[in-house]
Amino acid sequence: MTEFLLIRHATNDFVKTGRLAGWTPDVHLNAEGRAQAAALGERLAHTRLDAAYSSPLERCVETAQVVLAHHPHLTLTLLEALGEVRYGAWQGAELGKLAARKLWRAVQINPSRVRFPEGETMRAAQMRAVDALEQLAEQHPRQRVAIFSHSDVIKMILAYYLGIHLDLFQRIEIAPASLSILRLGFPRPSILQINETSYLPRAGAEVPDPRQAEHLERITALTVEAIGPKGNRVFYFQAAQENESEPFTFIIEKAQALQLASQIETIIDPVATRAAHLLAFVQPEKIVFRVGQVALEYDSEQARLHLTLTELLGEGQGTPRQSHMALTPEQALALAEQARRVALHTTKGNN
Repeated sequence: MTEFLLIRHATNDFVKTGRLAGWTPDVHLNAEGRAQAAALGERLAHTRLDAAYSSPLERCVETAQVVLAHHPHLTLTLLEALGEVRYGAWQGAELGKLAARKLWRAVQINPSRVRFPEGETMRAAQMRAVDALEQLAEQHPRQRVAIFSHSDVIKMILAYYLGIHLDLFQRIEIAPASLSILRLGFPRPSILQINETSYLPRAGAEVPDPRQAEHLERITALTVEAIGPKGNRVFYFQAAQENESEPFTFIIEKAQALQLASQIETIIDPVATRAAHLLAFVQPEKIVFRVGQVALEYDSEQARLHLTLTELLGEGQGTPRQSHMALTPEQALALAEQARRVALHTTKGNN
C-alpha cells in the first residue's frame, strides 16, 4: 500500500490577468500563496513523508519547497506527468474570449472528447497522471508520498480512482494549497479525504475580493435575446440600470434562460401580475461575464425577486464574480416571457 498526499499549488497573481495559465513559465506564488504554503507546511510538519514529487511548473515547486523545509531529508523530484493540462494554442488566451467558443462548452460538459488546439486531450492528461501514480506506487511500497500538482490534474486523478467518468470530474472541488489523500493498495484504492483546507489562513473581512460581487440597483428593464447564425446562436441577458447609459450584458445558455423563466413563473402568478416593458436589446460591445449559475430568491416582505448571476470560470482561475439585482414581479414576469419566447423560438427554428 502506498499513501499519496495530493497537494494543489498555492495562489498566484496570474489569475488576475483573466488568462489561461497552463504551462506559462514564471508564474510564481504571491503573498497570499506564500502564506497558504506556510500554513500547509505547518499542517504537514509532523507528518512522516518518504518521498516528494512535483509538477515542474514554478507555482508547484515553490509550494513544495515551503512544505519540504520541514522535511530536510527529502529531495524534490520533478515529473512532467504531474504537470498542468497542455492547452496548446489556448495557453495565455483571454478566458472571456475562450468562453465564447463552442469548444469551451464541450470542456465543461463533455471533456472526455476534447482535444485542445495544438494541445492534448483531457483523456491523455488524466492517463499520464494516473500512470505516474501507479509507477510511483511500485517504487514506494508501504510509504507516504507527497504529490504537488494542479487542480484539474488532481481532480482527474481522484475521479479515476473513485470510478467517476471523466465528464463528471469537475464536480470535485480542489482549492489552492488543499490536501487530498489517496491510498493505492489491494484489492482496491481508498480515498481518505478530498480538499482539506481547514489549516489555511482566512482572508480578513477588511480586504474583500474586488471580483466577488457587483450589486445592480434600480433596475429599470431587462431582456433576453439570442443572436448569431443558425446552429451557433449566443444567448444574452441584459439589464438596464438607472443613470447608466449602456446596459449590462451577460452571456447565458439557452437552458439557463428556460430555467430562469420556469423559476419566475413558479413564484409569480402571471394572471394577477401585469408584465412590465422589456428592455430594447442593444448589440453588446462589452460582456460583464459568461454566466455559470443562475439563482433566484423571493423576498415576500419587499415583494422583490433577488436574481444572482455567477460567473463561469475555468478551474483554478480565481473566485467567480457575482451580479446581484432586485426585480419587481412585473419586471421578472416580462423577463420570463421573453426568455421562454426566445429559447423556444430557437429550439423550433434555429437549432
